[in-house]
This record gives sequence, structure tokens and C-alpha cells, in this order.
Amino acid sequence: MIDLPMRYLPALLLVLAPVAALAQDVPADAERDLWCGTAFELMVADEPADASAEKLAAAQPYQEGARRLVQRALPIYLESGFSDAALLAYRQKLEASVSRVVNGGGWNDSDQSPSFEDCKALLGL
Repeated sequence: MIDLPMRYLPALLLVLAPVAALAQDVPADAERDLWCGTAFELMVADEPADASAEKLAAAQPYQEGARRLVQRALPIYLESGFSDAALLAYRQKLEASVSRVVNGGGWNDSDQSPSFEDCKALLGL
């Protein structure tokens, strides 16, 4: 064991505090909210400008739900120790991963992502 004078203890704690914060886990509910919110964002992002009123109306609950899920998850990630920059980087990586699921043929049982039905249930649809 390293024998440090007690006067160095506050400095050591300040140095280790960010590491401890990054080591915290994000609750599974927040992970699912961010994943599903990102998936729904991607689903409605490709809506053509000349889409029919029916298509726009059908997309509306998913657009609003995506916003609600993401807004619910982000503060939890920040409280769990993510910095703004780390969260932005994580969201970019997550978007690329979710995009492969959403744009690559849809959800399936072989990946670890929530199912479409699981995500849809979060919206109460």
C-alpha cells in the first residue's frame, strides 16, 4: 500500500472523482428510453416533405414519443456521470448502431436491442 501524507488525500479524491462518476451505470430503463427514442427519431426523419396528411398523422405519435423518450433519458445519463461531451459522443455512436437496426431490415430477435413492440409500448400505442 502506498503511504501518502494526509494532506494529499483531498487532491487524490478530486482526481479520482471523475473516474468514479464515469464508472456509474445507467439504469436499464434509461438505456431503453434512449435506444427507442433514437430509433423512432430515425424512423420519422425520412418522412418526405410531400407526404400525405394521413402519413404525417400516423408518424406524429412516433415523433412526439421519440422526443419524450429522449428527454426523459438524457438527464439520467448526465446524473449517472456522463459529461455533455461524452453524452454527445455516445449518442452519435448509438445513432449509428440503431440506424443499422432500423434501416437494415427492421428489428429482429437475434440482436440485443429492444423489439419494436417493446419500444411502441413505451409510447402507450
